Amino acid sequence: MNKSIPPGYSFFPSMVRTYKQTKNPIGTMQESMSRFNGTYSVNLGMMRMIATQDAGLIEYVLKSNHRNYHKSPIQTEYLGKFLGKGLLTANGDYWLKQRRLIQPGFHTEKIHALYATIKRTVDEFLLTFPTGDVDVYPLLHKLAFDIVINTLFTVNVPAAQRQQLATFISDVQEYVMREVRNPHKRWWFRLSGELRENLDKAAGARDVIRSLIRQRKQDQGRHNDLLDMLLEARYEESGQPMTEEQVIDEILIILIAGHETTANALSWSLYLLAHHPDELRMAREASRSLELHQVVGNEALNNVIRESMRLYPPAWISDRVALENDAYADFSIPKGTVIVIFYYGLHRDAHEWSDALSFKPSRFSKEHNKDIKKIYYPFGAGPRLCIGNNFAMAEMVIFLQSFIQMFHVEPGNIEPNIKPLVTLRPDKVMLKVKTV
Repeated sequence: MNKSIPPGYSFFPSMVRTYKQTKNPIGTMQESMSRFNGTYSVNLGMMRMIATQDAGLIEYVLKSNHRNYHKSPIQTEYLGKFLGKGLLTANGDYWLKQRRLIQPGFHTEKIHALYATIKRTVDEFLLTFPTGDVDVYPLLHKLAFDIVINTLFTVNVPAAQRQQLATFISDVQEYVMREVRNPHKRWWFRLSGELRENLDKAAGARDVIRSLIRQRKQDQGRHNDLLDMLLEARYEESGQPMTEEQVIDEILIILIAGHETTANALSWSLYLLAHHPDELRMAREASRSLELHQVVGNEALNNVIRESMRLYPPAWISDRVALENDAYADFSIPKGTVIVIFYYGLHRDAHEWSDALSFKPSRFSKEHNKDIKKIYYPFGAGPRLCIGNNFAMAEMVIFLQSFIQMFHVEPGNIEPNIKPLVTLRPDKVMLKVKTV
């Protein structure tokens, strides 16, 4: 039997769908997933895409045959021109070389040393946390940024420099997604100066990080932070460290990957707990009077975070491009096809999850957690599994335990809108916050 590409949209309907997707990316994809049973093709002329939320195809692309699939230019070029050539934006041999160099610094025993820094940052933040009707997202956005800055540098980074880096990270996401979703406007982004403005912001962010690196190199002391790890890492074959520009590239990746995603996941977690008071009560009772290492390993807290990332995955979509002709099940995958992986859809697929749209942290309990790895991808999968996944889970549960022991949350009077940028950002998470 001859295999063919999945059913989907020919050229003109694809162009219409692309326009609709700029207005409502998730809704448009959900509509198409429903119509084509979880996998469909898109014909954009020079670019052919296969979008999928099929668990088997996703497993195949990310793990079983990952060598045939690289990240597409959407990530490596569009994002790379602002962030440089770090783990998130690199491919091939260079990516593998960097992964092998940096991964030991994120092993569990290494990040244990950072728990105290995370806890101190959280405690200082909560001392001034407001009560009443509160939009928690900008507050958690600032906290997540402070955590990543403090664990990267463990030194006082001036407020103006922190703000410059935070603004760059937020602005570059919005710009990149506008460029990706509106390819016909790229000439205008150049002509209007918007591209140059964002490239200048990237250059300014690199200058801030460069100055911090040079200060550290002049300092003879040890700080046991992520910057120390990056500066001390040595390539096996040469014994040489990374260049200054390589270190800057990797720090920018850590900032954008470890800041925005954490703020989003924590905001959605509080939103869901506010709407499920029984789950909030159980998490609070299960996490009282714990030592720091017990907090990080607490099953109830971890399950709340896992379930919130199932319903609202911070990395809601990703892509790979086929290096050679391939096939999966009844489908052919021609060389050069971009595979668009719709994690948001898979995580809410009623064929894969019982009561898929309900918030049930207990589904991640050990007795229920047998086959979830094949349908749950909050940090990706395979060789490109997020290098900071253990660190991210630790900082989120440390925050969650501290917060729910001090505060109670109830639904606010406004429902948050989803802003699907590079990450799944909420637009206002209004909650009623009370002290416990």
